[in-house]
Amino acid sequence: MNFLFDANIYFAAIHDRRFLVRHRDDLLRIGPRTFLSSIVRAELPQGAKGELGRARVNRATRNLERAGRVVAPTHDDWITAGTIQGRIWDDDASLRSKRLLHDILIVCTARRIGAIVITENAGDFEIIRGYLVHRAVSMTEIAQALAPR
Repeated sequence: MNFLFDANIYFAAIHDRRFLVRHRDDLLRIGPRTFLSSIVRAELPQGAKGELGRARVNRATRNLERAGRVVAPTHDDWITAGTIQGRIWDDDASLRSKRLLHDILIVCTARRIGAIVITENAGDFEIIRGYLVHRAVSMTEIAQALAPR
């Protein structure tokens, strides 16, 4: 099983010491099966705070980039994502202000490589699930699944 982190997982690991301490072993355990979404990679420096924040992002993603474990949306993924975003807006006008395109692209790329998306933003991924079958779970759910029984 492969894994793909949403940007909020990287930010939690970079900025929330308690998150990192709580999930360090789990992150190390799934690390060899983790891929970096190019969409997430673009979101990370955008959401980073200052040059120090961007340097932390670079350190957090460097190994995956060097290992060639970056997955990017294809042309078909972009078309699928645009179509799904439009269908979501057609079906629920209250979601027109919700920009889900990046998350839909993350789902498209995760599906292509057989990956589970790990996110702390379950709500948006649940909306997408109604249009595109995928698996998205929280870091806590992954930790529970990895816990010795």
